[in-house]
Amino acid sequence: MQFAAQLENLRERRGLLGASLVVIVLLLYAPVIHHGFLQLWDDDAYVTDNPHVRSGLTLTNIRWAFTSFEQSNWHPVAWLSHMVDCQLFGLNPGPQHAVNLLLHAANVFLVFWLLQRATGAVWRSFFVAGLFAVHPLNVETVAWIAQRKSLLSVFFSMLTIAAYGWYAQRTDWKRYALLVGAFALALMAKPMAVTLPLHLLLFDFWPLRRWEQLPLLQRWARLTTEKLPLFALSAGSSVLTEMAQNSGGSVMQLSLLPVSARIENALISYVTYIGKILWPARLATYYPIQLTPHAGDAIASAAILIAITAPVLYLRKLPYLAVGWFFYLIAMVPVIGIVQVGFQGMADRYTYVPAIGLLIALVWGLSEMVAQIPVARAALALGGLCVVIGLVAVSARYLECWKDPVSLFARARTSWGRPDFWLEQLYGNALFSAGRTDEALEHYQESCTIQPRTEYCHYNIAHILAGRRQYSDALHEYQLALRYTASRDMALICLDESGEALLQMGDYDAAQKAITQALGIDPADSMARHLQEVASHKGGAN
Repeated sequence: MQFAAQLENLRERRGLLGASLVVIVLLLYAPVIHHGFLQLWDDDAYVTDNPHVRSGLTLTNIRWAFTSFEQSNWHPVAWLSHMVDCQLFGLNPGPQHAVNLLLHAANVFLVFWLLQRATGAVWRSFFVAGLFAVHPLNVETVAWIAQRKSLLSVFFSMLTIAAYGWYAQRTDWKRYALLVGAFALALMAKPMAVTLPLHLLLFDFWPLRRWEQLPLLQRWARLTTEKLPLFALSAGSSVLTEMAQNSGGSVMQLSLLPVSARIENALISYVTYIGKILWPARLATYYPIQLTPHAGDAIASAAILIAITAPVLYLRKLPYLAVGWFFYLIAMVPVIGIVQVGFQGMADRYTYVPAIGLLIALVWGLSEMVAQIPVARAALALGGLCVVIGLVAVSARYLECWKDPVSLFARARTSWGRPDFWLEQLYGNALFSAGRTDEALEHYQESCTIQPRTEYCHYNIAHILAGRRQYSDALHEYQLALRYTASRDMALICLDESGEALLQMGDYDAAQKAITQALGIDPADSMARHLQEVASHKGGAN
């Protein structure tokens, strides 16, 4: 009885419970402040090699942030955040990692605070937030500086939900304006927040139960109409994102991955993500896409999704099951692969928000099952504590892999467990950046063996061979890279380096031909112009 009284007393001290979640996050992720930048894996493009970000907050850079489609996205708030980092800390990665850590801690606190305010269920809310705080799937989002956009988007999404709860208490335009402003910031941090208006409709059903306050025929029409400005913002963000991705050439063409394969991959991914949320094993920063997914896997996945959805809809007296399940399904839509970007089939970071829905359904469902059985409640609490401790251990171990690119992609290759040309390429890049050139060459060659009709591995092999003065072999690889590339930038660098190699070999006519081709692509190419002067000088001297 005394222990129960102490728990009840602690339950009333909600601020202390929220603070304890923040402390857990800070202790778990503290090692990340000693990690460096992940060069060649977006940290260079977002921070270290980005002149606009490196030079901090200026009017020119702020204008660029709002007008740029760099990295195939429009997310000015994310760019501004990185600029502030560089303004305050320069190119010191430790403080930038610390900002990510603090944002995750803030998101964890907001999950707890919003859930308990909306439901009154303090311990259930605390456990959902605790699982979210330490889950290994979230390591990628927190430990990767370039994922600042995800953390910021969720932070402003949580503030949007808070503003919506405030607005629901008294519907006036000032509160609605705050709601719209918070949502706009979430979208400008990362467009994955486009599904938030649909989530607010779910919250109208539970836990806010606003739909019960309206006549039957007006319920969903009134609540949907109320959110039209939010849907308009989502539509605008979607259009900008499509423009950005098309301008960057990052969207995979239907000829390479038809609609049928995308749907099959989406079904498989939905179920695979559930598996990783429930049992976070074989995590990696890169999961290759299946260009020809197994039809049997897709059918089995569809059957599993239907088998979950049917009882969730049937059990209407347990609204948290439907809300949690559909929260997950809806939140995954922007990243489930119907619009396929790059060769990545899945990503741990995509579960940062959707997993919250499954955790709500799981925690509320299990708690309800044992609500009337004190012994079962105690057993569930103890089991939950063991789960949290286990997740902490897995996250701490996985966090070590994020200290440098070599460790990260070594883990990715091991986790995938079968040959993949892009994984070999990424691991080779990490090794090359670390100065381990011989090992990098082996993995570039393995990448070309798996998929010979790709330019990246051939170019990297050529670059290493040219550095060893094996010019004849390097030229052969440059030609293969040129044959398979559709990229203007790749063609330019191959022609420039081919011209340089030919100059070293003394073949000035062939060098001049390569240089002329490069200038035909880009007359302002500085390297080609320099090589042209060298070729003319040496050719004339001979």
